[in-house]
Parts: sequence; structure tokens; C-alpha cells
Amino acid sequence: MKFIYMLTSLSLLLLPLSCYADISHNNSVTVVELLNNFLPNQVKLKKNDKPIFKLGDFNGDGLEDIVVLFTPQSKPTETKQLKVLTPWVYPTTKKTDKYRQSLVIFQKTNSQWVSSETQVYALLDTNGVLETPFFQLLTASKKDKDYALHASMLPIKTKNDLIILPTEAGIDTYVYWDKDTYTLFEPEEMP
Repeated sequence: MKFIYMLTSLSLLLLPLSCYADISHNNSVTVVELLNNFLPNQVKLKKNDKPIFKLGDFNGDGLEDIVVLFTPQSKPTETKQLKVLTPWVYPTTKKTDKYRQSLVIFQKTNSQWVSSETQVYALLDTNGVLETPFFQLLTASKKDKDYALHASMLPIKTKNDLIILPTEAGIDTYVYWDKDTYTLFEPEEMP
């Protein structure tokens, strides 16, 4: 009897972990479906590849969005649903058709991810800024205790969740919704 009690207690402790794993798996499946639907022939995923992504309300409409790291095969064709941006263009950036690891943001509409109203923003990079050895895709939610600090760095007031892109220099850069589109903010380096 004692053994059954211990086994039941252990299974109750592990239940939240298994539910979390299912949620994560479902999100990975959703991300692959979104990539295949809105960026066909752009992303080559092998059978067991798991995309790197984060969830958040990045445009402040109260619905969950997804930001995904991906490497485009070529420049996607812009459509009514798909906007193509190149925020990492600098005076020294050489013109090229070879794209490096980039971001794509899927904005959920109503209760569906894949619909004719889904808005997609591909933020393309040719410089490799998202490929540094210690790069991580981070986000700051409005609910996080350090959100106000991150939001205070931006040139405009926002209450949207933020996409944080740390640099090798230890300075966070941000992608945020400026009421019309996604904008990159790179704070000046302190001497």
C-alpha cells in the first residue's frame, strides 16, 4: 500500500512536467506548420529538427505571437500577408543575395495561427549578427519584473512584449512593434 501511495505521489509530481513537454511539442509542430505555410521553399528542416522560437504578444493586440530563428534560402516574395524587412543594413553592409540566420514573426489572429489574416514579418540579415557563438533569442514579457528596465531603453513608450537580441559586447539590442511594423533598436555602445 505504501508503495502505491509513493507511486501515485510521484506520478502527480511528474504530471506538470509531462504536460509542459506536450505544450512545447505542440508549439514546435505549430511553428513548423507556419514556416511551411508562409515561407515555403525558404526553410529546410530535417525530420527531427526543432526550430528555435519564443512566444509573446509582440504587437500588443492581446494575442500570442511567435518569433522564430530561421535561415532563408533566398529573399521571400513579399505579399499582403508577408512583409520583408532588412533591419541589419549598415553603411558597411555589402549587397548580397545570401541570407544568414534571420527572424520571422507570426502574428496570431483570432484563435487560429494559419489563416488568410495572419500577418508575417520576415526580418532578414546578411551580416551574421544572430550567429555569434553565445547568441540567444530572448524575450521580455510585460509581466516580467525587469520589463520596465528593457522598455525604458527604447526610443518610444511601448507596452508590448519585446524581442531581445544580446550581442557579444554584452549590449542588448531590441526588436519591438512601433505601432506599424517591427523596428530594430541598437543602443549606442558606452566607451
